[in-house]
Amino acid sequence: MSEGLDALAMGDYLAARAAFRMAKQLMPGSPEPADGLLQVDQGLRLSNINSLEQEAIALEQSEHWDAAATTYEEILKVDANLAFAQEGLAKSRRMGALHTRFDELIKDPDRLSIPSVMNRATKLVVDVTVMPEIGPRLAGQRDELSRLLKRAATPVTVELVSDNMTAVSVYKIGVLGNFGNTQLELRPGTYVAVGMRSGYRDVRIEFRVAPELEMQPVEVVCKEPI
Repeated sequence: MSEGLDALAMGDYLAARAAFRMAKQLMPGSPEPADGLLQVDQGLRLSNINSLEQEAIALEQSEHWDAAATTYEEILKVDANLAFAQEGLAKSRRMGALHTRFDELIKDPDRLSIPSVMNRATKLVVDVTVMPEIGPRLAGQRDELSRLLKRAATPVTVELVSDNMTAVSVYKIGVLGNFGNTQLELRPGTYVAVGMRSGYRDVRIEFRVAPELEMQPVEVVCKEPI
């Protein structure tokens, strides 16, 4: 028993377990070896929880929220009533979802020209800006989305070329009518120009507008007789 207790005090749970099992064989009628084994199980459980907690904290600090959530889930499998793990899991899931929202907006910057998307993205940037403390990863996402919002709000000059006989419309913009050459100020995004002329097949031209592109004139002319 003394060997088991000494090993238990030193945190050597494997040695303590072996000693208590030996004591149980030598003292079959004594409750002390069983109590010792119970303390070993409790010690291993607490050690496992502590190890997982330190892992979760490290993952939080590096803003690996999905991995942190998984670690807190492992802790709650050991003890579902641990408040720190419940709170950590809720925070990790919330922060993970926040990063995902940024990623979705950043990966498709042209959609930011859509008013509803722009409003949602602007609110997200504001919400994160007023948070009391954010990590460098989230700050980087916020700054990148802010930059893309400025990009989305800045019109680009686009030249349209026609033949004065084709009636031109641009979806999301309106009817432009007949012209030889005109310019539009368009926000970044994808547009569709349609040309119509009596006796000719309609034309449909899709073009993308972006400040980083070298914009070429968009020709909208009905050329194929019916």
